[in-house]
Amino acid sequence: MSFKKFIVSKGVIGVLIIVLFYGLLMVGIYFSGYKVVPSKINQLPVAIVNQDKDSTTLKKQLKKSLPFKHVKTDLNMKQAKSQLNDREIYLIIDIPKDFNANLKKIDGQSKGELKFYINYANPMTSVSAMETVAKSVGNHVQKSVLLQQSKGILTATELSQLESETKSLITANPTQKDAILQKAEQTKNTATAKINQTYANVANSYNYSIVKMNKAPSGMQHSMAPFFMSLAFYIGSMIGAMLIVVAYKSFSPLIGRWKAYIYTEIAIILISMIAPLLIVALSKSMLHFDSNTYWQLWVNHSIELFASLNVNLIFSLILGQLGIMINMPFMLTQVVSGAGLIPRPILPDFFKVMSNISPCFYSIRADYNILYGGNNTHTLWLQLLTIGIVAIIIHLAIVAFQKKRTPLDNLHNKKGPF
Repeated sequence: MSFKKFIVSKGVIGVLIIVLFYGLLMVGIYFSGYKVVPSKINQLPVAIVNQDKDSTTLKKQLKKSLPFKHVKTDLNMKQAKSQLNDREIYLIIDIPKDFNANLKKIDGQSKGELKFYINYANPMTSVSAMETVAKSVGNHVQKSVLLQQSKGILTATELSQLESETKSLITANPTQKDAILQKAEQTKNTATAKINQTYANVANSYNYSIVKMNKAPSGMQHSMAPFFMSLAFYIGSMIGAMLIVVAYKSFSPLIGRWKAYIYTEIAIILISMIAPLLIVALSKSMLHFDSNTYWQLWVNHSIELFASLNVNLIFSLILGQLGIMINMPFMLTQVVSGAGLIPRPILPDFFKVMSNISPCFYSIRADYNILYGGNNTHTLWLQLLTIGIVAIIIHLAIVAFQKKRTPLDNLHNKKGPF
């Protein structure tokens, strides 16, 4: 066989087509999904909680100056913390009670402290963005406070005026020059000390702090754990569905398609319970979480694997092993729509819609809750189960419409999934 015939053979052309198809698909999906960072960070919702009746002006100024389109100002602190935990908002700016009064005292003891609450059980992009905003706003308010409070401080201009008056006195009373200079020096020292002390009191009258809610341990392996764990199970489910459908189609002519399908679902349930035991155990050895966390993660990823296997089985039942041609692109969208790298509010609309049917999305959120803190984990599990059950209903329709096959058909008709 000549090289020319080899290079234009179906196998080689097929490889070229596959490489082009998935390469273009990955580039298209990932570039379109991640181009929103950082341009759409301003879409993240935040909240200002004003607990000081004398700081209404500050609240309005903050809302106007914040680089976000969605700023909530009607929440109390309890509501805001709950929404922060639920990832409905990504930052709380807390103006505490008596904030303005403490600023005005300038006694070196009273202090107005602005607090910025950030939920660290979130993708790194949102956490980093909120930290940057908190520091920027905190420093901006500090400059404003120093500017306003320093109006009552003796300034360098007034010291210059004192020096001019001293020269005039010496000119008028040259014989008392030494006494005038001595008195002027004492006045200058007293004034300088007063300036320094007042500036120190002004500087100490304001502070800001970042309150870290649900703080994840330092290290990339911790912050990325929910994303990688969930994606690992989903990739496994995609390949697993491609293989388990082979068993279904092999047994279907022998025992009937309904019994074969029941056996397939039982196998899926068993695999979903067994596989996470070992995979989560490996994660435990690397992340060092406790036994209670281990079992919660086992539940989460058992449900995720159950849902993911059933979702991937839909196209495998229809197309056989060729179902991976559909399942692979769907898996690639999970990387973006799972919202493990960038938060859901700033996802492009397509990926935001896809997140509603993405097992990874619910699993990643549940992982963040379990590992680092958050609300409504059980609701996320229920949503995952719902995806799996809906997939099973679709399976039943597919199996019902499949042509009944006999062992003889299985031997002589290898084309097509039915």
